[in-house]
Amino acid sequence: MTCVRGGRVAGYLRFVERYECGLKICEMPQITRFLGPVVMPQPGKIETQNRATHSIIAELLERIERYDHVQMTLDAGFSNLTAFIASGYEVTVQPTLLLDCNRPTEELWSGLRDKTRNIIRRAREHLTVREIDDVNHFVDFYEANLRDADPYFDLSLVARAFAAARARNQCRIISAVDSKGTVHAKVLLVWDDRYVHYYLSTRDKDVAHGGAVSLLLWTGIELARSRGLCFDFDGGITTDARFRFSVAFGGQLANRFEIMRSTFRYRVAHTLRRIPQALVRRIVPGRIRPQTEAAQAPLLAPGC
Repeated sequence: MTCVRGGRVAGYLRFVERYECGLKICEMPQITRFLGPVVMPQPGKIETQNRATHSIIAELLERIERYDHVQMTLDAGFSNLTAFIASGYEVTVQPTLLLDCNRPTEELWSGLRDKTRNIIRRAREHLTVREIDDVNHFVDFYEANLRDADPYFDLSLVARAFAAARARNQCRIISAVDSKGTVHAKVLLVWDDRYVHYYLSTRDKDVAHGGAVSLLLWTGIELARSRGLCFDFDGGITTDARFRFSVAFGGQLANRFEIMRSTFRYRVAHTLRRIPQALVRRIVPGRIRPQTEAAQAPLLAPGC
């Protein structure tokens, strides 16, 4: 969807459209970390630029008013929320951490928490970091670590996302392997022109060394430095344990804003759909199993 001004594209908005129980939904594609309006640089003084940007975003939002539910997470660099608020959107915060890797390796290493450095040192004594070329090996390992729980996304999409990024030389899968060839953890990294993103992560909790994921994260930070990029811990900081794990790598806190708008009939339908699951949980404890760490978010917290 585009906004045209003076015969030129001034802004655009990409999204996925789907239907659920007769309701029309506008949302991000699965395993997409952030999305939102893209506004071309506007000429003029600051006041003029702000007015133009607000107007362009407002027009794009007006074009999706017919949807019963709209939900997206904006990039950490997106802070112009005025049009969303004026259009009745709810705004919530999803914290992430961003690490500037354009510094000497020694400085990045010293920026880690002492305990985290020790965990990585111990992991290096037992594990080797290897690159994986076959994305199916990552998907199989990820699925096995779910332990029969349902993933929060379609696992078949991982191969498609990897293929698209691989064609542009913008991704890498790394694994932590011991001397017996046993895989302890794997991480999928994806990068753009600014950040290496901590995209997906999984570990075998039965065998994983306490520093396996930390070692792979540090490897990702070294990769970002080698490419002159920053490292994005990619959100997921929803618990105190995850915050303590990720902040130990020295990144700066940044906020991604989630915007959401729902019609009354969507809210009613959504509430009604949740009632049966709530009843099952109350009547048969343990019947519905929660998602494992691997399915919830890319950030894991071993060795905190």
